[in-house]
Amino acid sequence: MQAKIYQIFYDAPTRGLVDKAFIPLDNTANLRPDWFEFWVILNYLRTHALEENTWYGFLSPKFSVKTGFNAQIVHQLLSSHDHRDVAIFSHSWDQTCYFRNPFEQGEQEHPGLLDISQKFLNAIGVQVDLATMVCPASRTVFSNFVIAKKGYWDQWRSWAEKFWDYVENTPERDPRLQTKTSYPSDPNGLPMKTFVQERFASVLLSTGQFSVIYPDISDRAYISKQWSTPDGTVRAHLMSCDLLKRKYLQTGDASFLEMYYKIRSSIQSQANYS
Repeated sequence: MQAKIYQIFYDAPTRGLVDKAFIPLDNTANLRPDWFEFWVILNYLRTHALEENTWYGFLSPKFSVKTGFNAQIVHQLLSSHDHRDVAIFSHSWDQTCYFRNPFEQGEQEHPGLLDISQKFLNAIGVQVDLATMVCPASRTVFSNFVIAKKGYWDQWRSWAEKFWDYVENTPERDPRLQTKTSYPSDPNGLPMKTFVQERFASVLLSTGQFSVIYPDISDRAYISKQWSTPDGTVRAHLMSCDLLKRKYLQTGDASFLEMYYKIRSSIQSQANYS
C-alpha cells in the first residue's frame, strides 16, 4: 500500500497535534487563512503530480479530536481495502443519519447554504438537485476528512479550481459566499464558502463513480444530547435512517425513503429540525 497522508499545521500548537504516523504539512505562512484547509489542499494539488494507486489525504490538526480516529486506525482501514478509491472518516454520525444529505444539514446550521451551493453547481454545469440528493454515511463527508486516490483528487481539483475562480474572480457570484456564518468554536463566525466547499466531496461520491470505504461506528458513535426518542432508542432510530437511505439508493424504491422520513419524524430534537 502506498499512502501519503498529510496533517496540516498552522503554528507551534497545531504542530504538536500532528500524529507521528502522518506527514506534517507546513502552512505556517497561512497566506489565505480565509480558505482554511481548502487552500492548502488546492495548492498541494497544483504543485505536485499525484501518483497512481497511492492514497492521499490532507487532514486538519483536529482530525483525531473530531473523529476519534488515529493514524493507526486510518492506515489499517486503507491497507485492508487498498482496492477502493476513497476512504471517508466523517464525524457527526448522528447528523449524517438524520439528515437527507449534508446540504440539508448545512442549511439548518448556515441558512442560505443550500441555495448558494446549488447556484455554484448550476454555474459549472453539474446536474444535481441538492434538495433531493440522498446521502447515507457512505456518501457524507465533513471537514474534508477524505483520503483518496488520484482519480478522486483530479475530479475534486477540477471543481475546486472552478470554485476558487467563482469566489475570487466572478462578479456574478453570490455575495453571501464571503459573509460570515455562525460557528460554535469561533464567536466571529466563518465565511460561508468554507462550509460550501467541504460538502463537494459528498456530491462527488453521490455520482457513484468511486468505490468507498468507511469505518462503521454506528454502535458507538457520539450522539448529541439534542436528539431523543420517546422510548430512548435514538441510536437504533438513527441506524434505521441510514439503512433506509442506503436501501433507497440501491433499489430506487421510494417506499424506503418514505419509511426513512417516518422514522426520522419520530426522532425529537431540541433544535426543532423538521
